[in-house]
Amino acid sequence: MPIVSIVLFVFGAAMLLYALLTFITKTIILPLNMMASVKNATKEYAKRFAGLIAFISISFIVGAIFGLFIDIVIIPIIIAFALFIVLMIIGIKVIMKQ
Repeated sequence: MPIVSIVLFVFGAAMLLYALLTFITKTIILPLNMMASVKNATKEYAKRFAGLIAFISISFIVGAIFGLFIDIVIIPIIIAFALFIVLMIIGIKVIMKQ
């Protein structure tokens, strides 16, 4: 099992955990210096934000799965980040429509 798969899976799982905590508490958990920009965020926005983070975390989990079967280290990383960009664009468009 390549180390790249482990790192990608842990990062994806951490993002899923963050999304779950955000969805349960309905507050956006950010460092103190960033809280000023989202002070007026509603609970509905926090739920949509959690959905976006969970949607994006799929890219790293898919990259980790590819890393299990492909021996070349750079290919799972490229897959993860390309999928990250695609899912980010799709997720932001979906959030902006709501």
